[in-house]
Amino acid sequence: MIWLGNFVTAEDASKNYESKKIEFEELVMAKSAKNVQISEKSDQESCVTDEFEEKSSMSVDENRNTSNGVEESDEELTMGT
Repeated sequence: MIWLGNFVTAEDASKNYESKKIEFEELVMAKSAKNVQISEKSDQESCVTDEFEEKSSMSVDENRNTSNGVEESDEELTMGT
């Protein structure tokens, strides 16, 4: 609740009320827009992190030579053992 003061006429009170109402609505809209920007930035950073982690795990899987869960060296693979 905000105290707007005492006014001599109803018109003065109405004008002051409308002025403060618009000021308050602009403040709420600005705060809401700021929160949306922060949320979008956070979502973008999350996507970049997820993409990086996905690529990192793929490169590890591509470089691993396994057969039945046992790792073999490149030399063992070429020798057929």
